[in-house]
Amino acid sequence: MLVFLTALLLFFPNTNAFAANENLFAHQNTTIPEKQNVENIIVMGGDVTVYGTVRDAVVIFNGNLTVKKSARIQGIVLVIGGSIHQEPGAQVTDNILSLAFDSATKNSLFIAGIALFGFWLARMAFSLVLLVLPVLTAYVMKQRIEPFARLLYRSPIQLLTVGFIISLSVVALSILLSITIIGIPFVVLMLLLIILIFIVGLAAMSMIVGEWLPGNAGKSAEIKAFTGTGVIIACVNLPFFGSLLLLCLLWISLGMMAMWIREKMDKKKQAL
Repeated sequence: MLVFLTALLLFFPNTNAFAANENLFAHQNTTIPEKQNVENIIVMGGDVTVYGTVRDAVVIFNGNLTVKKSARIQGIVLVIGGSIHQEPGAQVTDNILSLAFDSATKNSLFIAGIALFGFWLARMAFSLVLLVLPVLTAYVMKQRIEPFARLLYRSPIQLLTVGFIISLSVVALSILLSITIIGIPFVVLMLLLIILIFIVGLAAMSMIVGEWLPGNAGKSAEIKAFTGTGVIIACVNLPFFGSLLLLCLLWISLGMMAMWIREKMDKKKQAL
């Protein structure tokens, strides 16, 4: 009801009349007499003084509200850009919400806006990096990524499990190394190595996703990686689910590298 009335006021900006003694929409100072009963009051750019009864809501934009002792407001009171003065004895039976645009509020809104914009900008930059790096990796490495893709086709659950165990080990080792100053550079190097592994793994997964997309059969590795990365980025940017997906992609990438190294070592043992 409140949202509907607010939208109605904005849609009919010149309305200034009672509708069957029920709703009042105005753009000027407004007074509700003591014996007057109305359903809703919505005023923009004016002060409101209530002596009578309001059965639903009082909404004021850029104005002040004065509730006299004889007044009775049974619904919500919302004042944006103004103040509320309530005399003792006035009956307000629902919530009172007030947002005054003083210096502190303006500063808070400005800081919140900057923070939201910064978060959005960082998210866009992160998405751009996720788009560019796998494509470049697929272009540079080309056939070298194929073994990682085969590992993913063969045992994705195993890769996820191995990557999860490795991540726990990395976290524990990082905590132990960060205790001493000497260990901090090793932690940084380890994190850089994990990022490189994640990029390679993401390139392999992007190529696989790109192969599944219609029309990509026979296309180059870069095209497959580009289209596949686009799908992955769109999923990563989903609320809640995206963070979990990103973590799973990291675990799979770690699992890929671990299994690839193991296969290399097994082949060397067999050759000997």
